[in-house]
Amino acid sequence: MTRNPVYISPAKKAWIRRKIKTGKTKNQIAKELHVASATVYYWTKDVPSNNCGWPGIRGKTLDMLQELLTKGYVFAACDHFQSCYMTLRKYFPTIRRISIYNQKILYLEGKEDAAARAFIDKVHTKRIISFQELKQITKVFDTDLSRREKEEFLLRKGGKQRAKNRGVQKDGSLLKDSDSFSFFCIRRYC
Repeated sequence: MTRNPVYISPAKKAWIRRKIKTGKTKNQIAKELHVASATVYYWTKDVPSNNCGWPGIRGKTLDMLQELLTKGYVFAACDHFQSCYMTLRKYFPTIRRISIYNQKILYLEGKEDAAARAFIDKVHTKRIISFQELKQITKVFDTDLSRREKEEFLLRKGGKQRAKNRGVQKDGSLLKDSDSFSFFCIRRYC
């Protein structure tokens, strides 16, 4: 069953059409006239509606952008990460996205090193990182870490264990027969 819309005079229809063409939405006009929005939509079917969406960046996307511009990278914290990324990418085509180890990170072009270091720090606090993981992360970010930085990430344990892994005894001399896998990787691949 369809109902007949409320009658609107031809002068009022012309006024509604002019308002829509100047930028008002059909819903705004319906509220202004105190009629149902369906009535305005019915009488102005042939007039295209203006998009009333926000023409910019706001909310969580704006927060991500601010952090991205200050640090050079940002970890995904919001549920609608893909839409945030697409919005940012529309305005800033130099933004890159990487998803690795169930972590999503955005970074600016030229800030690969900072993003890789921050990512390794974040991953490393949760678990011990291996040489292969370190190599894979630096390859994904297309960056290279210095030997000292690799040692730092691989050997972040304190005390005797760190000295043994580095191949240094307490007196400062090198260990002759160190069987540490980390020592082997650093000596061989760094």
